[in-house]
Amino acid sequence: MSRNTSDADRDDRTDQHPTNQRGPSGSATRTSRRKILATLGVIGGTALAGCAGSSPSDEGTMEPTMTETDEPTMAPTEEPTATPEPMGNPDVPILNYALTLEHLENAFYREGLNEFSDDELMGADSLSKFGETVRMDVPEYLRVAGEHEAAHVAAISDTIEQLGGTPVAEAEYDFGYGTPSEFLATAQALENTGVAAYAGAAPKVVNNDILAAAAGIHSVEARHAAFLNLVNDDAPFPNAVDEASSVQEVLDIAGGFITSEVDASAITRSDDMEVPTPDRKADDGTSDVDVLNYALTLEHLENAFYREGLETFSDDELMNASVLSDYDDALKMKVPGHLAMAGEHEAAHVSAIADTVEQLGGTPVEEAEYDFGYETASEFLGVAQALENTGVAAYKGAAPSVSADAVFSAAIGIHSVEARHASFLNELNVESPFPVAVDEPMTMAEVQDVAGQFIVEQ
Repeated sequence: MSRNTSDADRDDRTDQHPTNQRGPSGSATRTSRRKILATLGVIGGTALAGCAGSSPSDEGTMEPTMTETDEPTMAPTEEPTATPEPMGNPDVPILNYALTLEHLENAFYREGLNEFSDDELMGADSLSKFGETVRMDVPEYLRVAGEHEAAHVAAISDTIEQLGGTPVAEAEYDFGYGTPSEFLATAQALENTGVAAYAGAAPKVVNNDILAAAAGIHSVEARHAAFLNLVNDDAPFPNAVDEASSVQEVLDIAGGFITSEVDASAITRSDDMEVPTPDRKADDGTSDVDVLNYALTLEHLENAFYREGLETFSDDELMNASVLSDYDDALKMKVPGHLAMAGEHEAAHVSAIADTVEQLGGTPVEEAEYDFGYETASEFLGVAQALENTGVAAYKGAAPSVSADAVFSAAIGIHSVEARHASFLNELNVESPFPVAVDEPMTMAEVQDVAGQFIVEQ
């Protein structure tokens, strides 16, 4: 591929990576946090360990368990007891569809990071508006994103084999970039496409263990997308609810990069395949109204948090928060507007969920009274980070309990927006926007323990 080198000087290429004391592997994160932040702030775990939840034969619950395994997998934790369908497992085509996209992203990062040096990436024209701190983050975070996509490929391939299927192979690609800026723009497009693809495919998943793991990958794709939106000077979270794309819409985009043949039959269910009712539609004693009111409790909390905090601190106070001291004015000036947008999203979530509860014949829970415990702008940003990461884990934990397709589709679209918020706030708080390859869930009880620390009257 011919290369246009106007985006950076290629003569001083070096194999050494710049020391990044703020990056995801060994960051010099700030440790002077109030006790409440220490309680809230840890959402993580190993990259793909424990993707599986309860077995398909277990009683349905809003509290899926995490099972650590020696090998990363999204497969059920127990051998299926039912006789396999003659046409194969109905989740295999969906997993192969996801694998097709993960192969593409994996190859994209692998080839691009081999093509461009760290200096070239940091010197991309599109990053010129940012200061050194943001630019130095870019190469390391791109490497981490690439490692995540490679881990997704391995986990999905292993799961397909465990389900008796054949994983689709990596194709041949031409990504068409000529400069580091074009590489960053293509990364942004691919990650946002991945978010929409997972949102579109998730409602079709039959097995709840696979669904839970897919939701964890979906939110990580959203975290990647938010960071890449930011460095491409776009809003990290442009919508209150991420939209879904159909298989055909996604393949139309992916096909622009794929130069070899793709077996469409491997990534779509055949018309004669018998597809059982998804596990999440089982009568588990938890109604969609219950799940929605659980989500509404969190959305009320986040909505009140942003509303009160943005009334408490001026734009100048937010931009001059001590936690942002390493950043340049280009990023600092974006902070108030992006926080205001996150607050608008939470208000929209409250309205939409409350309306849905009423449409389903339920009574929406009301907003409580809160004490968020922050005293400074930096502490406000720290609590925001903790709340958004908690929201990601809460939606993932509850997703397999949502029965109605329309409700599930909306919830998964909110789930990824919470992940976009969390990605941005992690970056502001000098931590990795995407610390693990698969986001982990929290049980309802765990989330209620977190929320209860802020609720003073309900």
